[in-house]
Amino acid sequence: MKLREQLMAGSTLIPSVLGLVAALGLGGQAYAQNTPTAKEFVNAANDPANWILPAKSYTGNHYTTSTKITPANVGNLKLAWKFTLDDAGPLEVSPIIYHGTMYVTSAHDHVYALDAATGKLKWQFKDSPHVISFAANRGIALMDGNVYIGTLDGHLIALNAETGAKVWDKVTVDDTANSFYTMAPVPYHDPNTNQDMLFLGVSDGDWGGNGNMSAYDPKDGHVIWRWETVPGPGQPGHDTWSGDSWKRGGASTWGGVTIDTDTHTMYLNLGNPGPDFLGSVRQGDNLYSDSMVALDISGSQPKLKWYHQFIPHDTHDWDPPMQPVLFTGKANKSSVKMVATGDKAGNFWILDAETGKLMNHTVTSFQKGQNEAPSLEGNIACPNTLGGIEYQGGAFDPATNAFYVPSQNECGRWTASKDVIYIAGQFYLGGDFPKLVGPNTGQMNAIDVDTGIFNWRHHFNLPNYGGALVTASGLVFSGNLGGAENAFDAKTGKLLWSYNTGSFIQAPSEAYEVNGKGYIVVAAGLAGNAAIPELPKGTQKPVICVFAEK
Repeated sequence: MKLREQLMAGSTLIPSVLGLVAALGLGGQAYAQNTPTAKEFVNAANDPANWILPAKSYTGNHYTTSTKITPANVGNLKLAWKFTLDDAGPLEVSPIIYHGTMYVTSAHDHVYALDAATGKLKWQFKDSPHVISFAANRGIALMDGNVYIGTLDGHLIALNAETGAKVWDKVTVDDTANSFYTMAPVPYHDPNTNQDMLFLGVSDGDWGGNGNMSAYDPKDGHVIWRWETVPGPGQPGHDTWSGDSWKRGGASTWGGVTIDTDTHTMYLNLGNPGPDFLGSVRQGDNLYSDSMVALDISGSQPKLKWYHQFIPHDTHDWDPPMQPVLFTGKANKSSVKMVATGDKAGNFWILDAETGKLMNHTVTSFQKGQNEAPSLEGNIACPNTLGGIEYQGGAFDPATNAFYVPSQNECGRWTASKDVIYIAGQFYLGGDFPKLVGPNTGQMNAIDVDTGIFNWRHHFNLPNYGGALVTASGLVFSGNLGGAENAFDAKTGKLLWSYNTGSFIQAPSEAYEVNGKGYIVVAAGLAGNAAIPELPKGTQKPVICVFAEK
């Protein structure tokens, strides 16, 4: 029940409170004070105190206007607090911070509400989902007085934001044998229909399902619209799949949702085609796998504006897992609206946001065997399935006209099978996941968006999964797999500060403020599927680490 409805249900109406409710409303919508308004979501990029969307704002750019922490004082950063989660597993969560409360999730869909200044636990929700293959959750949505989470067994759950009590729980995937959620739901208020929505993409591509992006009603979880990522019979692109292979074509929506609120355009990156590693059973380009698509979401059903396929007929699981980043950069001395992403083949791509035309392509990782499909005997190709550019992606800095993105160098030995059979609840693969042949290293890259040339690179002896956070004060924060949270000078690449969290970082860094004080937060946990021989041994625990200047 929304705040206005709650007040109307009472016997006494306080004019000053009703005035506050009216002020909070936008287009007839009123929100509980403990969750953001539609206006706050649209303006999230310019709010240094809160972090209310998974990638800071609808643009997907991990950039903060906060200037509390600078190149001059970053060396004084100290651990402000640490919270240990009681659920073992890797952490890939993007914390959501609003009005002094931080919401984080664990690998198995537990939700924790923490005091953002002290780390004190306010409430906790525990779920026990069936895990189809691996445990990972990238966060929650905060909207209309509730916390929303998509689960590993295909549920969309609403919790009361103040107490953590379950409001409703609904299975929203079509097939619980092969479909699940890992991404954070994205809240959105449609100005054309005056309707609240939750955008959530399904993960099922390596289990014999097809991807989709759906809009759900936050009141009860019913589907408002759905866009299928693999075109069916009679649809453009259907002829890029041989026979009936499209029926289990994959193209999952692993990454986040990027929205241009001015043009009502949604940008999505879509996953690899299925089955992995065996392209002979799905001849063709296999649209819209390994593509970025731009969708017009101004109507009752999304319409495809353009697509750009990065790797047609992918046989190596080299899809673009990171969320697209929408920004305005300088090219040929002109301001151009661009959209950027990276893929697991180690490529960084910049497209014209209006047309999808390629503007720049930069190779960030060691590449080998890019055009050789996995064989029955096995062959070497690089990067590995967890190499290249991964989920957490990067950020654009308008001050330097550069994009900052981490990447990995991993190689593997790939083996295909003769055929593949779909069995519900099991991997749908045309071969084995590649065996690491090492060494496994990484780097932080600063790429000029005009030229596609590196401004600087910082090399690590371990993969660098943690994405990039850019501050308006001229810093780049990122965590590497070995557990080090690092701060670089955005202009020079000089390493200015580092802290060993004691666990393994696969989550993004974020910035926020409480009572005028600046904080940096990052999650670290177990290695999970990212485990490599070079990682330090020991008993790692899933932790939320928060830093502040002392």
